[in-house]
Amino acid sequence: MKTFTKTAFLIAGICSTTLTFGQQYNSYNDRYNSDRYDSRDQRRSDRQNDRYRDNMIDERREYNRRNEEFPRYENRYQGRIGDNRMFDERDLSRAYDEGFEDGQRSQEVSERQEQRQNYKHFTFGIYGGANSTRFEGETVDGKNLTGRLGYQLGFLVRGGGRIYGQVGAEYLTSSSEFYRAGDGQAGNVSELIGNIDQRYLHVPAYVGVKLAQSDRGVSGIRLALGAEYATPLGTDKNDFNLGNADFQAATINGLVNLGFDAGPIMLDFVYHHGFADVLTSGNSKRRILGVNLGFKF
Repeated sequence: MKTFTKTAFLIAGICSTTLTFGQQYNSYNDRYNSDRYDSRDQRRSDRQNDRYRDNMIDERREYNRRNEEFPRYENRYQGRIGDNRMFDERDLSRAYDEGFEDGQRSQEVSERQEQRQNYKHFTFGIYGGANSTRFEGETVDGKNLTGRLGYQLGFLVRGGGRIYGQVGAEYLTSSSEFYRAGDGQAGNVSELIGNIDQRYLHVPAYVGVKLAQSDRGVSGIRLALGAEYATPLGTDKNDFNLGNADFQAATINGLVNLGFDAGPIMLDFVYHHGFADVLTSGNSKRRILGVNLGFKF
């Protein structure tokens, strides 16, 4: 019985020892295999990375070689898009150029819109100046035509862009030299010549064009044609005894205006051409040349 018991314990010890060594061996094999396979995967990944890098270098060299060998528009680098159609660099270049042109047009449209928004379409102004007046055919003892000085004050309203319209009103004084034939007696000539001072209300209207202008239209060079309604306001006492009843109640004059704008300052040269006689009798069509200096806001 004792012998059997000893034998059983011996067998159990041998089995336990064998099991322990087997577990350690399996654990070592697992670690060895794991390390071996990890190292193998790393080497495989390194080789793939090396091949990828080499391929990229080869493709870059080929791209540079083709660019040096062929013009830009002759390259044949092709790719695919959604519908499997092929395209080359000329298509890309054309698309780029078209996109650039569209962008330029859009920018130009935006700039024009901004200029229109910032453009000063309406101008109000006041002015004053001097004028020289004569009558058509006015002579003194066969001498050349002469004129006399006067002045004018007025205001204007101008609206529009490069093509514009303008209306206003002005108070104008003019002094014209009259001649009346005498009776031929000695010492009587001086009594046949005299000046008549008149006061008029003018209502001018123009249509003009700006020959040159700034972006906002504040400064520029203008040329305008128009007409004005003229009515006399009064006549000073004169040697010819002419009064308001001797002048036409209203006449129409043609206008030519050359103007310069420098910011808020205006300089205008105006020619008034009378189409009708201002006197009820006799040749008395007025010719007036004026210059005005004004301010606009």
